[in-house]
Amino acid sequence: QLKVVVYNKTRKYAGHTIEVTVSSKDTISTVKAKILEKTDIPTAIQHIIFGVEALKNEETLHDRHIKDGYTIYSTPTYVEVPELPNL
Repeated sequence: QLKVVVYNKTRKYAGHTIEVTVSSKDTISTVKAKILEKTDIPTAIQHIIFGVEALKNEETLHDRHIKDGYTIYSTPTYVEVPELPNL
């Protein structure tokens, strides 16, 4: 299993940790799809970070030397704006 920290600006998942089961041969696109299954955050807006680098969809976890127990970050590329009260 790969531990994934979902850190984003949406109220529902901000700072929550989820775990997804993946293999070292899986691509970042596959990881995004597994995050989608657990969070409903669309893959098109997920931005995956490992260390200080953004990961590309076609890269595998093995390519980036990501192993069991490592943490990656998923940050959506949009900001959820709360509804403002009528003034």
